[in-house]
Amino acid sequence: MKTKNMTDKLPSKIRLLLGVFAIPSLFLAYMVGTMVLNGDYQAIDYFEWIYSLLGFFALYIAISGKRVF
Repeated sequence: MKTKNMTDKLPSKIRLLLGVFAIPSLFLAYMVGTMVLNGDYQAIDYFEWIYSLLGFFALYIAISGKRVF
């Protein structure tokens, strides 16, 4: 029987896979950040904003291992 503390964390293989798939969105977040600093923020689509924010969210889940659902 597993304790409640063991069921709250994701397995390490899934966390590693999630972290690897979050890398491209973090590159996009860097590109969005440099465009904002250069003052070209109006050329950024909403999809790029959402995709880069989801990358940070996925990286948070990969590092902490917390389950969302």
